[in-house]
Amino acid sequence: MSHIDDTADEVRSLEVGTVSQLFDETTFPTTTEEVLAEFGDVEISYPTESDTLETILETSGHETYGTRDELELAILNGVRRDAVGRPRYADRGDSPHETDEHVRTQQSF
Repeated sequence: MSHIDDTADEVRSLEVGTVSQLFDETTFPTTTEEVLAEFGDVEISYPTESDTLETILETSGHETYGTRDELELAILNGVRRDAVGRPRYADRGDSPHETDEHVRTQQSF
């Protein structure tokens, strides 16, 4: 869930899956500089850790985001690997590394 508080004494935080809530009142286009001035201290929480929005967007450079979707994509591209689930995990059935050759030839990828 989200925990956003406008008081300077409280840490503002969001889970990575709810980051879009943060920009409900943001007008677009907007820039990285404007986003960080408003939300740079917001903590984005992952299953095991968290980062500030400033840390996440530091690799995006000085971008202009025309839409909320563009900004959210930049954030999702900037989060750590562990923020989005298990690396190399797929729920598409059997592993392609099965040792049974017959099973592997019947799978479609």
